[in-house]
Amino acid sequence: MKSKSVLALVLALALSLSLMTSCGGGSGSSGSSGSSGSSGSSSDQFSASSQGSTGSAKDEVVAILKAEPSNIDPHGNTELVAMTVQVQIFETLVAKDQDGNIVPCLAESWEQIDDCTIRFKLRDNVYFHNGDKLTAEDVAFTIQRATELPSSAAIFAAFDAENTKAVDDLTVDVATKTPYAAVYNYLTSTRGGIVCKRAVEEMGDDAFGRAPVGTGPFMFDSWSTGTSITLKRNDNYWGEKPAYSTLTLKFITETANRALEIEAGNADIVLDPDTNDLDRLAETEGLEVVTGDSYGMSYIVFSMDDEVLSDVRIRQALSLALDLNTMVPAVYGSYASPAESVMPATIFAYESQGTHEYNVEKARELLAEAGYPDGLTLKLCLPDGNEQQSIGTIAQNMWKEIGVTAEITTASTSEVIASGRRGDNQIAVMSASYSTGDPGHALADFDTRSDGFFRPNDRKIDELLDKGASTYDTTERAQVYAELQDYIYNQYYMIGVANKTVSYVITDKVQNFYCDPGDIPSFAGVVVTE
Repeated sequence: MKSKSVLALVLALALSLSLMTSCGGGSGSSGSSGSSGSSGSSSDQFSASSQGSTGSAKDEVVAILKAEPSNIDPHGNTELVAMTVQVQIFETLVAKDQDGNIVPCLAESWEQIDDCTIRFKLRDNVYFHNGDKLTAEDVAFTIQRATELPSSAAIFAAFDAENTKAVDDLTVDVATKTPYAAVYNYLTSTRGGIVCKRAVEEMGDDAFGRAPVGTGPFMFDSWSTGTSITLKRNDNYWGEKPAYSTLTLKFITETANRALEIEAGNADIVLDPDTNDLDRLAETEGLEVVTGDSYGMSYIVFSMDDEVLSDVRIRQALSLALDLNTMVPAVYGSYASPAESVMPATIFAYESQGTHEYNVEKARELLAEAGYPDGLTLKLCLPDGNEQQSIGTIAQNMWKEIGVTAEITTASTSEVIASGRRGDNQIAVMSASYSTGDPGHALADFDTRSDGFFRPNDRKIDELLDKGASTYDTTERAQVYAELQDYIYNQYYMIGVANKTVSYVITDKVQNFYCDPGDIPSFAGVVVTE
């Protein structure tokens, strides 16, 4: 069977196609040139489409998620599994084409009427799943809500809720507080998914998060707690409709069981497979492994206002004690590389700070200088995902070498984020995917004005974030973010662990599945043959 590795350039196409599939785009574009195998050798393969499948299309597609989302409100959480469900249900004002250009989605046209205001003209044939027609009031309500709810407020902090207003039923002005170079990138993210104002107000946030109302190609049908979410095709969809009527998203937390599910013929697509299984699955009859560079990374973050960790020498010592060249292959095999910065290498304006330094003796010296010659005890909070657990356990063992005892606690991702916002985490291991591809997004949690769980307290970061956000010249903007990455890296506020790949397992009956660098694939264009 085929193991497919997609080049970064092709991934940009993949992202735009997955976005366009749920924005009225066709699902017929099924191929691109990729590279095959870990050696990166070139081959003319469909990047995410089986070439030889024939037969009638199945009426149900089954995909496996690594966990159950806490809710599926686009402004309700920061969980990747939730975003995967949201992208099937919700749509954004604009999307990206294969060249990364901003193209119409729910908005058919727009104009920049001043440095801080964009006027969007909406399509006149879009209806929410409850039958309500999409209006400018829904868009204004969505943007305002995104600036207020904790899970979206950080990346929508630059938007001006007060001056984002409906002009008429199909015209809306979206405002930012200052000139904002990344505005369109943020509007294409899942947090920019347009919600139905009436549905939210009548249902309330909690109920809406369990049975949301969007405009996308699929509509919410049912939620079996602990088991699955079922979506039905939106037969009133304004764009090209999916080829099948039912999308079932199953929750299976055990990585081994996710693999077993597709091997047994009970699933068509598996997201977040265990990297240790990928080589075996790639050789399994009837299965294919699809991988590619991503906007994701794993990292270790320190509370920036913790009494102990406020000493940069301690943070630096913890960094020096980690051997990433050993850790990353142990966790990811060949499906990731050691990070050399504080954001993924695929993000615009990425700047490498060089190979991570591993120096146990220097780490011990720094601890002694900081007043801890005999070591110290710290709390390490881990999400319950296998990846973060593995990183945390290895880090715990490596830190023992310098006399640091890391006491591990485990919680769900949402609980780790919530405890971080309260200031209860000293150290946490996290994994994130920055689906906008924008450096302001990748570094947004360091903004002291956000409700981020990094507990930031450094105003210099704010200054550089603001400068980067308001600089439209791409060369100048890249220089600002290069300076910011260097500053955060050398303050040891965070340790980048790995630049990850996105990996999926599909059956050889699956066509038109695209590897998404944001790890939020749309299933609207997928066809699965019998």
